[in-house]
Amino acid sequence: MTAQALEKLMDERDEVRNAALAIAQSDNFDPTDETFVDLQTRAEGYDSRVAAFSKLLESQQQADQLDGRLAKTRQREQQREVETRADAISIGESFIRSAEFRGYGGHGTSSRFEVDFDPVQQRALPTGISDLVAAGMKGAATTVDTTPPAAPTPLMNAVTQVAVSGNSIEYVAFRKVSGGATKVAEKAAKPSAEFGPAVTPAVLDTFAVYTQLTRQMIEDFAAVRSLIDNELRRDVARAEEADAAAVLAAAAGVIPDVTGDDLLSAIRVGIGTVEAAGYPATHVLLNPADWADMDVAVMGGGLGGPTRQQTFWGLTPISSSSQPAGESIVGSFASAVHHYYRSQIALMASDSHGDTFLANVITLLAERRSKTVVVRPQALVSAKAA
Repeated sequence: MTAQALEKLMDERDEVRNAALAIAQSDNFDPTDETFVDLQTRAEGYDSRVAAFSKLLESQQQADQLDGRLAKTRQREQQREVETRADAISIGESFIRSAEFRGYGGHGTSSRFEVDFDPVQQRALPTGISDLVAAGMKGAATTVDTTPPAAPTPLMNAVTQVAVSGNSIEYVAFRKVSGGATKVAEKAAKPSAEFGPAVTPAVLDTFAVYTQLTRQMIEDFAAVRSLIDNELRRDVARAEEADAAAVLAAAAGVIPDVTGDDLLSAIRVGIGTVEAAGYPATHVLLNPADWADMDVAVMGGGLGGPTRQQTFWGLTPISSSSQPAGESIVGSFASAVHHYYRSQIALMASDSHGDTFLANVITLLAERRSKTVVVRPQALVSAKAA
């Protein structure tokens, strides 16, 4: 029962009705004529069938729409389950679910002997609240989510990430020395391109931070998980971001230089220089003060009201205090920069750091070994005002 079948049925109905109308328009028309009555009866029968078919098709469309909504709902539920499982295996969740954490108890690695002087142990309540509780009034606990947002790492998001299996690496920086592709005639000799690859050995750097948890905090699983998943990971990620920006700022001496009347003009010249080298310009690394100055200049020229620019000449800006003021780096960061990392951020815990064993304190250490290097300097340009 398809739309094509309905259209065919409607065509047949129209053909019968048109034949009946032709008879009715004749000069000697007789309403009791058997042919006319037969055509009229067949047309009415077709009307009933068309109405029934239309109703069925409408019901089918509604059912299909409902099935589509149900399928989308199932997809969203499956996605939430995947996200929930992903959250459940975060580094913080893994730690608080581990046997080492659950078996710690805040008393070092030795056993503990306790004597309960009062069979019913109670914590002292703040002054005033104890009176309310004694009077039978129970207040609802107020919780406030103080979890900070994930560390912004726009530079790390723009470069190429490379996982390695060891702490020592060898990266290859490519630079075309001579030659290149060109149009050649049939049977003519093909041109060559000579590259001067430079293989550089290096050792991954270590980015680490540690903190200590008191016995009281260890009892709060959510606080421990939040501290690991947000604060420690945030610190390591920000350290890697700052190091990558410093690497690019230091590379300004080996990449081409362009200038303009002002920084905004120099960036546009830099785009052309990068594209002439065969790479798409996608990002620009700026000092925060330069970004602010260009925002003000663009706002004043366009009279569009205060707004923070999302792009300059179509480039995505990346802010870094490591970038010298008055200078910028323009280019294809994914092609030019590689970030090698040994693994995801690792977590180590110990109650034997210094005198923490005696103080019932766990020391948490988060670290990752990684290194950011420039492998294609020709895909970058240092743009600065003249």
